[in-house]
Amino acid sequence: MTNFSRRTVLAMTGAALATPSLLRAQSGGTVKIGAMLPLSGPASIEGHQVLKGVEFAIKQANAAGGVFGKPVELAIEDDEANSTRGVTAVRKLIESENVPFIVGTYPTAVVVAANKVSKEYGVPMLSGGSTGAAGTEANTPGDPWFFRCWPDSNGQGHDTAMAIVNTFGAKKVAIIHDSSNYGTTLAAQVTRIVSDAGGEIVSNDSFNVGEADFSTMLTRIRTLKPDAVYIGGWAGDGATIVRQAAGVGLRTQFVGSGSMVSDDFIKLAGPASEGFAVATLYEPSTPNEKGKAFGEAFEAEYGHSAGTLNALGYDSTSIGIEALRRAGESDGRKVQEVLNNGMADFPIAMGPAGTTADYNEIGSVDFKNFIAVIKDGKRTLSGA
Repeated sequence: MTNFSRRTVLAMTGAALATPSLLRAQSGGTVKIGAMLPLSGPASIEGHQVLKGVEFAIKQANAAGGVFGKPVELAIEDDEANSTRGVTAVRKLIESENVPFIVGTYPTAVVVAANKVSKEYGVPMLSGGSTGAAGTEANTPGDPWFFRCWPDSNGQGHDTAMAIVNTFGAKKVAIIHDSSNYGTTLAAQVTRIVSDAGGEIVSNDSFNVGEADFSTMLTRIRTLKPDAVYIGGWAGDGATIVRQAAGVGLRTQFVGSGSMVSDDFIKLAGPASEGFAVATLYEPSTPNEKGKAFGEAFEAEYGHSAGTLNALGYDSTSIGIEALRRAGESDGRKVQEVLNNGMADFPIAMGPAGTTADYNEIGSVDFKNFIAVIKDGKRTLSGA
């Protein structure tokens, strides 16, 4: 059992945890919420960044008085990016911790498996980073139990593909993607839209998650002289591809999927990340006032800028806590009813100015992705 596989975290500031008066308040009861994320395994880079946003949302909620006059407590499970483990994690959170909602998870395949269980129990899930369209497409229209407060992979693929053609002017595009649902879906979307816009797909290669050597593939792609290379998959694999591309002399515009939007990707890819472009839902330079306020508070708390993955966890958790307040009691079915019918007035940090948790009939929020380019080791919004 990993260090993260079965732990309950009381998400309050260190000073608050040391305060006897608050400890006495906790002994009178807390309001517990759940989260399941990949804290080990192939998506652990993303999972830990999302978790930091979850924890920050809870810190802010507790600083504002908690829920029902009680501090919010986080029960968290490590799903290891594994569907079987995810189903077990959901059952534990619901049966043992009695949580009214769950923030989770990142891999779409785990979402689909886990949400079947959470729906049976009457406990809604709010995405812990999952972008795959399959998560919300599995919902019954008008009665969703999985909620994602940002566009799905189809939207991400569309906006990324349009940037490849229009922003970067690419005519010849190479596609590299992992064999997961996430990578395959995005690659298909980018392929279709680039082709429809008059671009040429000069190659389309898939790989298994965690592969170590891409040099042969990248050397072959170099001979095709693409104007851009699109990478769909996890951040760790994307960083390896970008580093090895520099090693074989493949120099072109690299564009990646949203999982590669973290500072960890920049650290892993090193200098080879310069010029890399990625679809993003949030950056500190956002024109969204809610997002700016979040970014300033996050940096004051942690000493570094917030990224999209932090914002994913923050928004989903903030929405869940607000829905819990509006429901008036810790009841999953009532929380789902609020999420389904009453959150369009709640502003979120991600997206353009004025974006709210206005879920559509299958539990997704639609808005246009930003495109960011890495310059001097930092993501900068394209055109900013």
